[in-house]
Amino acid sequence: MKLGIITDIHEHVECLRAALDELAGQVNQIVMVGDVVETGDRIEETCQLLSNAGVIGVWGNHDFGLCCDVSEETRETYSQDVIRYMGSLKPRLELGDCLFTHVEPWLDPRVLEDLWFFGGLPTEGERLDRIFGAVPHRLIFAGHYHRWILASPTTLSNWSGESSIHLTDGRYFVVVNALFAGHYAVFDTETQELVPRRLASARAYTRTINEKP
Repeated sequence: MKLGIITDIHEHVECLRAALDELAGQVNQIVMVGDVVETGDRIEETCQLLSNAGVIGVWGNHDFGLCCDVSEETRETYSQDVIRYMGSLKPRLELGDCLFTHVEPWLDPRVLEDLWFFGGLPTEGERLDRIFGAVPHRLIFAGHYHRWILASPTTLSNWSGESSIHLTDGRYFVVVNALFAGHYAVFDTETQELVPRRLASARAYTRTINEKP
């Protein structure tokens, strides 16, 4: 099965539409790894595009109020289509031996403070121990950091999304770069090949790489 993986949309409709167009007919399923929301100004169109494409996924720190314990005020503010789609997102999602989670898996996505945790990039040994010790899955895909990251239980790779890689013979933690900046990935569950992609044509905006997600 081929999976399209997108994350950190932040209502950037142009990038989302371009990615969905490029993935159409190329993958069996698109998985969204959190942070649909930015300001709410374009959430209607964003959710419509995701729903029409059958995109499944998990919520991120920016999405929490529309996905978990949704208040009556929030329900009155947004359309039923938005509430319905955002309500379909999960705290975590398992597909085969893959786990999809917006933040590192030792953090609880049902706890807002955990979702907003930012203690720097997960590059140190103690953080890697936490990541791989928290769950048994062989492959862990995350978003949140707005960059490419690849790690094994003992090593942080110098790979930064410049080429395809094969995730065989071991366990891996993969952070997919942000869609709002024009990035997404395709993962083949049979060959275990992960292909980073850059949008061919999109008006992606950029953020400084050190900005808190």
